[in-house]
Amino acid sequence: MRPIPLAHHTGRPFCWSCHRTPQACFCAKAIPFQYAADFAIVVHPREAASTVGTAWILRKSIANLTWFRSTGEDLDTDSRFLKMISSPEIVPLLLFPSAGAINLDLCPQEEWDRTIPAGRRPLFLVVDGTWTEAGAILRKSQILKNMRRVSFQDTTLSEYEFKKQPHPSCLSCVEGVHRVIEKMAARGWAALPEARAHDRMIDIFRGMVQYQLHQERNPRTDRRIRGIR
Repeated sequence: MRPIPLAHHTGRPFCWSCHRTPQACFCAKAIPFQYAADFAIVVHPREAASTVGTAWILRKSIANLTWFRSTGEDLDTDSRFLKMISSPEIVPLLLFPSAGAINLDLCPQEEWDRTIPAGRRPLFLVVDGTWTEAGAILRKSQILKNMRRVSFQDTTLSEYEFKKQPHPSCLSCVEGVHRVIEKMAARGWAALPEARAHDRMIDIFRGMVQYQLHQERNPRTDRRIRGIR
């Protein structure tokens, strides 16, 4: 099951703001919020074209999120990317599991203070694509490959019900970012967004999942509208 390219929607009603069909459009539900830490997302072109991905939910929800569409090959020479990660105000951290990653649940306060010195704030970079595509992006970008990583401990399973994850601990990008915001607040490293505005991302995500499941269970649904091939 793979989402169809956006080009296949030519001639059909389509929201180019959230990249959904009118029936699945979530623009009216998305309320952008500013967060104490910055986020950047590197989106594989195939995922950017997906009508059932979560990258667009993040882009519509987090005001201080920077978007890069890349397979990784051109990222290390992208002037906008290089300027962002070299800013003296931020510390770039790749949200990706690995043995040497900083664990947001277990990281000693002293280590966090060394990682994020006073006067600087974390910039969490998220790679969006299938796990195969994400791995390819990391291999092709030496900067991402060598960037310090962060992860967390979480036993809650992903709610991405119509997508098969390679491991029970794997989450969608929007779920992962939501967890980061929660864990940063739990450690006292950043306040939660006002009125828990980040929860709306998960509400939109859950709505998308339920809509997709409903479409798949309805044999009369036009497969082209469902965004599946």
